Amino acid sequence: MVASRFKDFAAHRGNTAENLRRNKNFAEKTDMSSEQPNLAHPELRRLFVLWTDKCGEEGLPSAADLEPDELRPWIPNILIMEIVSAGNFAYAYYGRSFTSAFGENRLGQTLERLPAEHRAILHAEYDKVRTERRPIGRVYTADFNGVVQTWERLVLPLSTDGATVDRMLVAAYEI
Repeated sequence: MVASRFKDFAAHRGNTAENLRRNKNFAEKTDMSSEQPNLAHPELRRLFVLWTDKCGEEGLPSAADLEPDELRPWIPNILIMEIVSAGNFAYAYYGRSFTSAFGENRLGQTLERLPAEHRAILHAEYDKVRTERRPIGRVYTADFNGVVQTWERLVLPLSTDGATVDRMLVAAYEI
C-alpha cells in the first residue's frame, strides 16, 4: 500500500515565457498570463518553457506539437495521460524511470489499479488540469513499497483542438 504525504506548492505570480505574454488569446482562455508553477527542478522548468513556447494562438498545444527530438531530455521521466472520459485517465506513455522506481510498466492501464489514496489524489489533480486548462506543479513525499521518496512533478495540459484538454504531459523527478 502506498502511504502518501503530499505537499502541494502554490503557483507564484511572475513572468512566464515571452511567447505566453504575447499570446493574449491563450492567456485569456487559461488565466495564466501572470502565473507559472514555482518549480525547483531545472528539468521541469525547462519543460515548462518548452510547453509555453508551444502554446500557439489557437490555445493549448497538442501532443503532435511536441516533437520526439524536443522531448528527448525528458523521455525517461515523462508520462502521457490520455483522458478516456471525464474522471477516467489512462497511461498512453510510461517513462522508464517510473518503471524502475515503481516496479512495473503501467502503459495502457487506468488509475483504477492504484491504491485508493494515491488514485484519489491523482484523479483530483488531473481533473483540475483538465477543467482549468492550466499546469500544476507539486512536491510530494511517499512510501513506495517501503522506500520513502520525494518527487517534484509537473502536469501540463494538451489539446488536439486547442481548447479541450484530452491529454496531459506529466514529468516527475526524484529530489
